[in-house]
Amino acid sequence: MNMAHSVKWESNGVCWKYSGDISGKEIVNACVSIYGDPRFDELKYKLVDFSDAQAINITDADLAQIAFQDKAAGLTNPYIKSAIITTAAVDLAEKFASFFTDSSWDVQVFQDIDLANKWLGREVV
Repeated sequence: MNMAHSVKWESNGVCWKYSGDISGKEIVNACVSIYGDPRFDELKYKLVDFSDAQAINITDADLAQIAFQDKAAGLTNPYIKSAIITTAAVDLAEKFASFFTDSSWDVQVFQDIDLANKWLGREVV
């Protein structure tokens, strides 16, 4: 399986980008590393970019675990705007969004990174 992700910390947020074939376990592990970082408490946004992912192999159990992690992280920092970028099928995007309906975070799913950056108030140089 060819998968990769990169994490970039910025002054007000964190961006992580996935490429290749992504597993739910990889997403869970990335969340653990980001939410466990001391910088997380000060974040204003997070951008999760799946636009270069060839396949996202994620189960409902994986999604539930990610939603649980996000809900727990929201207790530490409830003020995050979260943008998810995906070019995947609309049903997967809706599935992502549905797990955040009762989140303290403002979560939106985008297919265009420029729109996501504008919504987040993120300046890209």
